[in-house]
Amino acid sequence: MRNFYLIPVLLFTLHLSAQKQVTTGSDINEQVLFNIGNDSVTAEEYIAVYNKNRNLGEDIDPKTPREYLDLYVNFKLKVHDAKEKGMDTADSFLREYNSYRAQLTKPYLSDRDVTEELIQEAYNRMQKDVRASHIMIAVPADADDEKVEEAKKEISDIRKKIINGADFSEMAEKHSADTYSAKRGGDLGYFTAFNMVYPFESAVYDLKIGEISEPVRTKFGFHLIKKTDERPARATIRVAHIMVVENEKTAQTERQNAEKKINEIYSQLEAGGDFAEMARVYSEDKSTAVRGGELPEFGINKMFPEFEEVAFALENPGDYSKPFKTPIGWHIVKLIEKKPIPSFTEIKGQIKNSVERDSRSQQSHESVIKRLKLEYDYKEYPKVRKMAYDQVGDSYLQGKFSADKARNKDKVLLEFADQQFTVGDFLFYLEDNAPRNAQNSSLNAELRKAYEKYSEAQLIDYEKAHLEEKYPEFRMLSREYYEGILLFDLTEKKVWKKSVTDTTGLKQFYETHKTDYMWDTRYNVAIVKAADKKIAKKAGKMFKKGATVEEVEQKLNEDSELNVQIEDGLFEAEDKKELMNRELKTGMSDITVEDGRHNFIYIRSVEQARPKTLEEARGLVISDYQNYLEKEWIAELKQRYTVEMDPKVLEKVMQVLEQQG
Repeated sequence: MRNFYLIPVLLFTLHLSAQKQVTTGSDINEQVLFNIGNDSVTAEEYIAVYNKNRNLGEDIDPKTPREYLDLYVNFKLKVHDAKEKGMDTADSFLREYNSYRAQLTKPYLSDRDVTEELIQEAYNRMQKDVRASHIMIAVPADADDEKVEEAKKEISDIRKKIINGADFSEMAEKHSADTYSAKRGGDLGYFTAFNMVYPFESAVYDLKIGEISEPVRTKFGFHLIKKTDERPARATIRVAHIMVVENEKTAQTERQNAEKKINEIYSQLEAGGDFAEMARVYSEDKSTAVRGGELPEFGINKMFPEFEEVAFALENPGDYSKPFKTPIGWHIVKLIEKKPIPSFTEIKGQIKNSVERDSRSQQSHESVIKRLKLEYDYKEYPKVRKMAYDQVGDSYLQGKFSADKARNKDKVLLEFADQQFTVGDFLFYLEDNAPRNAQNSSLNAELRKAYEKYSEAQLIDYEKAHLEEKYPEFRMLSREYYEGILLFDLTEKKVWKKSVTDTTGLKQFYETHKTDYMWDTRYNVAIVKAADKKIAKKAGKMFKKGATVEEVEQKLNEDSELNVQIEDGLFEAEDKKELMNRELKTGMSDITVEDGRHNFIYIRSVEQARPKTLEEARGLVISDYQNYLEKEWIAELKQRYTVEMDPKVLEKVMQVLEQQG
């Protein structure tokens, strides 16, 4: 799906927090503020959109209600134009909108009370890391009753043997279908909430250390679980590292150099070197080197185990490790901060998102189904259901069932609200949704699953179809996504694609505005940082004789990878601190000392200020050309469509917004 947050044109549409219903008084909410053709905008809509987007933009480009109205009218003109072109009926648009709408429905199809309990439970569990071993007997989630019983008996027999003295680790190696952990006697290491499927997680947290569970069913099969340890949660940590790459692709000679280099770096740290500066100069993890080696905050099971163990073993901020190896290379790690579990208030939103993505959300789903059945006066008729079941034979398990000759198709099977679903509806559903590879399954078990899935789907689909009626905030969000996607498609055609494909128009725009895109004076320079003054002088002499950067580095780094580092390129003075506030002329500068390194710049040539070519300024030119095309587009729309503003409603809306501050 598209990342709308990167598209300024959709400022109006895509703020995902749910909106509160506008409470401005029934005398104004439903009144029409303005019309564009047959499209109407109510006072309620404009007030809600203004209040939301005012908070988004007030620090950058604050707008008064009247200024914002001009922008919103322009937005609605574009949307109206898209509808006039029939873009809202295109299959591609409807597919994308329906996909977004499905995401929006999720909070409305969960039980908030159940979800709150699950959030609190997860937070409580996050206070501890637990360690466990397991033995798994695999059985699919949709297996028939016979296979489930076979698997359950097998795991129960294994449990009896362990209780009677058999070694858990040996039994895991011999019987577990999880071959990865079986090689380690079933050991899974430490984990915390959300690292395992919910039934497994719950079983471990409910066990005492050393205790073995009863058989636990998950979507993977049956498990015996032995809790082996628990500890206060490690929570999260901030570290910096210096890395020298060495992996399976590294040649043998380069591996020796990598180990040599990391040990030289460690020696300099021991001699008092600054960790951040050395990370910037020497670390081969370029994404973190620019930040002095600092990595994003992480918790357990996020890094290589070797890295994690070393990092969490550091005790005090500023402590750093000896060189150690992971599958990607050599590291030295420095502790910046150990962070405890955040407060419940701070982390609640994050946990809520995890709960909604996790299998534990099924509990909330079951609660919603129960609520909807009560709300919509749900009724089902067991005798009619049995009559429907009796008409389905083993051909259903083979994917060959046909409902054409079914009897009593008009009998009502279940009903709720203003909906009725018949035997025929259900049997044709079975015909279209026969199970795959179910020849060995139980017919009754498959029919029960199919009926439960069918009946729940009817309730959920009905609820989804009426969310706009029940929840004003959902109605607003749904409309915003609808218009946002529609506007994206049209803007892409009218502005973004045109700015790239209309090469003639782009070139004409550039020629008219080329003085807006200037290079300042630029310097073809090598920025040299050397271990001592002698090496710096040698580097300078080599540059004067015409040596390349590669030749200088190869020659001077023979004894140590740390002797000299060189940055080479064409820069404006303001791009590099080494070029700022100094006299810039061709040749070698004076040698200066900073952070123990002997530094100089060598300027090969100077390029005077000039307009950038179209290719050099293409990104900026395209951006400006897009703004130009959009202004032209708005002017065209205002000529083509009439905006009918109701001055009385407008005055009331402005009064409401002024009162709200």
